Amino acid sequence: MKRPRKGSIQTYQFRETHRMRLKAAGTICAIALDCEMVGVRNGRQALVFLSAINFLTGEVLISRYVNPSEEVLDWRYRYSGVTRAIMSSAVASGAAFKNWREARDKLWEFMDDSTVLVGHSLNYDLEVLGMSHTKVVDSAILVSETVFPAIPSTKPLTRYWGLKTLAKELLGLDIQTSDRGHNALEDAYATRNLVIWCIRNPENLKGWAEKARFQEEQKLTRNRQRHGKSKPKGKFRAQSTPDWEHGTALDDDDEIRFSEFAEEYGWPEGYDPWSD
Repeated sequence: MKRPRKGSIQTYQFRETHRMRLKAAGTICAIALDCEMVGVRNGRQALVFLSAINFLTGEVLISRYVNPSEEVLDWRYRYSGVTRAIMSSAVASGAAFKNWREARDKLWEFMDDSTVLVGHSLNYDLEVLGMSHTKVVDSAILVSETVFPAIPSTKPLTRYWGLKTLAKELLGLDIQTSDRGHNALEDAYATRNLVIWCIRNPENLKGWAEKARFQEEQKLTRNRQRHGKSKPKGKFRAQSTPDWEHGTALDDDDEIRFSEFAEEYGWPEGYDPWSD
């Protein structure tokens, strides 16, 4: 059972990043990016803000509003930081890309298919940009794979940690503290710094991961006991993770793991209880 995509862009509108231009002027080796989204029809989401920075130098490449291409049903101000009035003002003042295609084209001015894109839960960003790109570093996957090293790459990871949580626990940084939504530029920098920290501090990351894995095992045991389920045979095993939307109302530390009970409840593989 294949989950539906969360983005609003039709599959036929996706494009692969253009081929390497022999390091043409302006092509950057690695770019960290973050997108803010709003809710549109049928539970999908659309791009309203794009931030991109040079991963190596920290130079800001893009930090700009993006006018959504279809009717917005939920502006998600708590997360996106964008309202209808803010977007109207940005469009009127020329401070917004006219649509997601223009935003994608602008990003492509700095990169080609050799560029490494860095992001947190990067699949959602690529979905709302209509991009297919193969060279990526996803900090959410990077950390989760360290916590669960025994899970094969072909199997779903048990869970992912939110950027806010990782920035606090690994970097000692407080981000996403404003009551006026997330700051995409702040999140892009946080993701960049998180990946750099992981590269430079492998032993510290391993130590944190071991504690996190132990905590997850304890949660799973408590949940099974609470619901009267017997402990599974063998070692702690990974279940499929609910496909949470980027920027949903669930907090980073939310302990709900429907995937922990998927097998017992007879749900098909990949089933997302929130999609109904």
